[in-house]
Amino acid sequence: MRTLYLHIGTHRTATSSIQAFLHGNFRNLITKGFLYPLGAKRHIVLANKLLSGAVDAEAVGADLEKRASDKPNEIHSLILSDEDICMRRDLSRLKGFSEHFNVKVVYALRRQDLWLESWYLQNVKWQWNPELCHLTLDEFLGRQADFHWIDYNGYVAHLEEVFGRENVIPYVFEKEQMPEGPVMHFCNVVGLTDRTGFNPPQHSNSSLSPLISEFMRCLPLDEAPAPYRSVLEAACTQVDDSLSGNRTGSLILNAVQRAEILETHEAGNRALARRYFGRDELFHAPLPAPDAPVASMNLPADSYELMQEFVTPLVRELISEYKKREAKPPARSPETSK
Repeated sequence: MRTLYLHIGTHRTATSSIQAFLHGNFRNLITKGFLYPLGAKRHIVLANKLLSGAVDAEAVGADLEKRASDKPNEIHSLILSDEDICMRRDLSRLKGFSEHFNVKVVYALRRQDLWLESWYLQNVKWQWNPELCHLTLDEFLGRQADFHWIDYNGYVAHLEEVFGRENVIPYVFEKEQMPEGPVMHFCNVVGLTDRTGFNPPQHSNSSLSPLISEFMRCLPLDEAPAPYRSVLEAACTQVDDSLSGNRTGSLILNAVQRAEILETHEAGNRALARRYFGRDELFHAPLPAPDAPVASMNLPADSYELMQEFVTPLVRELISEYKKREAKPPARSPETSK
């Protein structure tokens, strides 16, 4: 029986880079006996259909089996990846994959304080969730209970219930515990150790600075259509680069906030560390020093300074993007290209 690796997140653990690497090495993977199926960089559409009940895991599993059998090389492992899967409280609808595969669930664990910092900045950057993207940091932290999947001990217990403990593969997302980097570490976790001839991984989907994030939080980017939202995000990224001299660090949680978050998860993290790693501490990286500087998220109070440093550069970038698009030759219609 083939193995199906379900990579379910969590977010902000190099998932975009992992998916880009797997998608970009589709043919190389096949030569090593792996299949990253369906031509998608990320399997979000399939995951949503499965977890909504629109399609059945057993039926999808049969289709994936056929796709694997049709490949010129012997396929022993398949990988499906979507970090939003972990946001679902109940994954029992995925159990049907076990009719066709030896299912292994891969779940990356990032220390909760660091994850919350990154998740906040990401919500502000992409603004896909109107309920979260305009919240202040304090308001966002007040919604921690919504992020049930970073109760790692509790969520892994659910995975064990659905798939069996022997089929759950949690790993810690820390630089010190991933000496080859996060993408290569993921490959090692799923047994893809021979990567001869593979295209190297690329870093993607970085967070912006706290200061430009505060500026973006005040903008109604969520009201823009997705393609134009990307244009606005790219323009803000350019503004962020111009502000690099004003940065005061990347930490946005103070020492008290950080301690409170980690205290909430201390018992669960310890239980999970003992169960899977045979140790008391799940995470090894030291905490920031109590007096470590916290990044400023205060926009200039002076309106002219705000215009000069933020608004004017943003408009300039949007004008530049418009000129680039105007300079492109129009696409030829089928009638005119005959």
